[in-house]
Amino acid sequence: MLSLADKPKTHFYPLDKDGKIPTDIVPYEVGQEILIDCIARNIDNGEHKFDEQERIIHSAFPICKETGKPLTFRYGISEDVNCTIGFTDELYHLFQLYIHEDVPFSCRVPLSSSANYMEKGGAFVPLSFNFRGDIHESHLDIDNNLNVLFTKPSNRIPEEYTIISSIAYSSGTNTTRVVIGDSLTLNLAIRWFDTLTNSGSNTNDYKKEGLPYADGFYKLPLNLIPVSYSLALLGLVGAVVGGIAAASGLSALFNKHRKYKYVDNETTFGKQD
Repeated sequence: MLSLADKPKTHFYPLDKDGKIPTDIVPYEVGQEILIDCIARNIDNGEHKFDEQERIIHSAFPICKETGKPLTFRYGISEDVNCTIGFTDELYHLFQLYIHEDVPFSCRVPLSSSANYMEKGGAFVPLSFNFRGDIHESHLDIDNNLNVLFTKPSNRIPEEYTIISSIAYSSGTNTTRVVIGDSLTLNLAIRWFDTLTNSGSNTNDYKKEGLPYADGFYKLPLNLIPVSYSLALLGLVGAVVGGIAAASGLSALFNKHRKYKYVDNETTFGKQD
C-alpha cells in the first residue's frame, strides 16, 4: 500500500492554520462539553464579518434558554436535546438567508479539547446546520427537528478521542411558524458513529506517518440501522423480561407434570440467609 508521501495529490484533512497535520491534539473525555462557534454574518447580504486583521469573525451559537448558555454537545454521548432560542431581529433576518440557502449556517468543531484551540489556529471540522422551511412576508416556517451526526475514530483508544466529521440537518415533516420576538425549540437528535471502518487508507501505520488517527473513508455501511441508546436499552430489557417470563412458564409447565413434589428442607425452621 502506498504511503502519503507516494501520493502527493492526497492530503490529510483537516490541517491547522499553518497547513500542518494536527499532532498536538488534547483528546476529549467521554461526556466532555464540545464548544462550537459559527461564522458571524451581515444580515443585509449574508457576507462574513471580518476583524481588523481581515480574519473571519466567529461567534457563539445562540443561547439555549434551557441552560442559559450557547449550544454545546457532549463528546461521544448519543442523546436527544432541546435548545430553545429567541428570535431577535438579527437572528430572524439571518434565518431568512439560511432557509433560502443564500448563505450556509456555518459552524465549526475543534479537534482538540484544549482551551482556545481554534483561536490559536488549531484544526477543526465544519458543522453546518441545514434548516428547511419557507419564507413569508410576515413570518418564517421552520422545520425545527434536526438530526446531528458526529463521526469519531473507530476505536477505543482514549488518546484518539477527537472528531472526524459532523453535520446537522432538518428531518421533520412539520414546520413551526416564527416571527420576530418568538422563541423556537430546536429538537436535536444527536448521534455518534464510533464503529465505522475506515476504507481506502493511504498508510499502513498512521502513527509513523505523523497522523493523529487512521486516515481513510469512514463510510456508513449499507446495513446500518441507527437506534438510540434508550430504544436499545428498552429492547434489551424487553428481551430479558420476555426470556424470564418464558423460562418461568416452561418451569411451571414442567413442574405441573412432575410426579413428585419439590421438598424445601428449610420449611420446618427459620432460614439462616
